[in-house]
Amino acid sequence: MNINSEKSKEIIISFAQDGNFRSTIPNIKIDGRDIAQVCHAKLLGVTISQDVTWNKHVDNIVKKAGKRLYMLYQLKRAGITQKDLVSVYVSVVRPVLEYACPIWHTNLPQYVSDNIEIIQKRALKCIFPGLDYAEIPRRVNLDTLNVRRDSICQKYFDKIKVGTHRLNYLLPDKRHIKYTIRQQNVYPLPVTRTNRFRNSFIPWALYNCQ
Repeated sequence: MNINSEKSKEIIISFAQDGNFRSTIPNIKIDGRDIAQVCHAKLLGVTISQDVTWNKHVDNIVKKAGKRLYMLYQLKRAGITQKDLVSVYVSVVRPVLEYACPIWHTNLPQYVSDNIEIIQKRALKCIFPGLDYAEIPRRVNLDTLNVRRDSICQKYFDKIKVGTHRLNYLLPDKRHIKYTIRQQNVYPLPVTRTNRFRNSFIPWALYNCQ
């Protein structure tokens, strides 16, 4: 495999609040060329930041989904029914906001999650003008995006629990419970010292999805 030094980037992952130390790390060289250090990098459609926060990724998917809302406005002008407009939103716009969400959803601050929800509010207000947003999801049987991402994470964790899944090795050994106890969790709960670790996908799932 040949590495293209012009297209390659280097990102240094660190949780340190002081990022000045990165300037002391020498650049990687390929074919005698320095590889540029970047703060953000996109990998398989997910934007990863050097401090492992997801604000940049959310900004990107919100912008991308926002551009697709233009399609809804044009279809509405063309006289498409509300039912078909909802189908277009569900199949074209919403998947952008949920792509690979088990990676990043559990570590989102509330204000970032609210930024994602704005896209669904705009879409449904376009389709159902004059109605309150709190009433629209019940009318068309749509959950909020936060509830949907929770459900997606739950379903993915259920898949991981199957012994043949490639990520099953990340789970701790199952508990062997002989007596009736208060906590009937299949897996022991991990000890977490930071919210960042507790809110990462596997610990979050062990605390919330058993």
